[in-house]
Amino acid sequence: MGKATIGDVARAAGVSVKTVSRVINNESGVKDATRQRVAEIVKQLDYRPNLNARSLRTRQSYLLGVLFVDYSGNFYSHSILTGAIEACDQAGYNLLIRPLKINDEGFEPIIKQMHERSKPDGYLICPPLCDDPNVISLMDELDVPYVRIAPLHSEGSPYVRCQEEAASQKAVEHLINLGHQRIAMLSYLKGHGAGAWRLAGYKAALDNYNIPIVSEYIEEYGYDEEPNILDTVIRRLLTKTSVRPTAIFCVNDTLAASVYRIASQMGLKIPYDISIVGFDDDPMVENLWPPLTTIRQPISTMGNYAARMLIKALGNKQQTLELPALDCELVLRSSTGPYLPD
Repeated sequence: MGKATIGDVARAAGVSVKTVSRVINNESGVKDATRQRVAEIVKQLDYRPNLNARSLRTRQSYLLGVLFVDYSGNFYSHSILTGAIEACDQAGYNLLIRPLKINDEGFEPIIKQMHERSKPDGYLICPPLCDDPNVISLMDELDVPYVRIAPLHSEGSPYVRCQEEAASQKAVEHLINLGHQRIAMLSYLKGHGAGAWRLAGYKAALDNYNIPIVSEYIEEYGYDEEPNILDTVIRRLLTKTSVRPTAIFCVNDTLAASVYRIASQMGLKIPYDISIVGFDDDPMVENLWPPLTTIRQPISTMGNYAARMLIKALGNKQQTLELPALDCELVLRSSTGPYLPD
């Protein structure tokens, strides 16, 4: 059987070729039932648009660029890519992936070269790049549409984000309900949306229960800090004798894993000596013992939605998708337990 054409899809769905084209390009003017039927036929026939012909006709590359920071175990960006690829497959786009090193001096020349060489129609910008003023200024200079993922500030271009503040508050209140009051927060997301929202949720939980906020229990650092500083900070938190915290809220699971490692080296048992909560539900936590209590956020869904938002804007610049309320889930496991008096 030969490769399916757009005409084959139209005949099988009982619609015009123009309607199929509108569905593929996420354009308006198609009923939801028709859109769903065409999408199902596209999948059944394994129809793939001729991108070269379409690019010549529309003067688009049908290519979306994704900018993210490359570091070991970057589960977050991988999940964003998974969702974005799914959206691109459905709309007949390809994804151009550009990892950047956080310690590179100036991302702009790399991004500019990428843009001139491949001419993506638009970009998805992952944290922390979505908060980098130089990167955002370059996007505006290139005059190309872009969608930011979890930026600190909502002003400007379209964005998607989860309800991270509410989720963080729920996580810390879980610790409080177990009897903990000496709760520390550990973060290396200072200056970025996730760091700000998770700190706000931490403080809101303590405030709701009239627990004083102790400044020495809050440790915040940026991505570009000295790499080993967090190990030093964790050891300092865990060696405070009479005031040692009995629980730690970590802004992601990678930090939680570091607390596990150092607590083990110091002879502390989780959750009996210290309770730990993470954030993200990174697959690597399956290798931690005891299993980590954490926040699961719909990262892949954010990537999918961001790509759909960008594709829709490219099809009709007057249209935008309504920003959904993307909720996070508290996943209870065995790293948190009741407060045990010293």
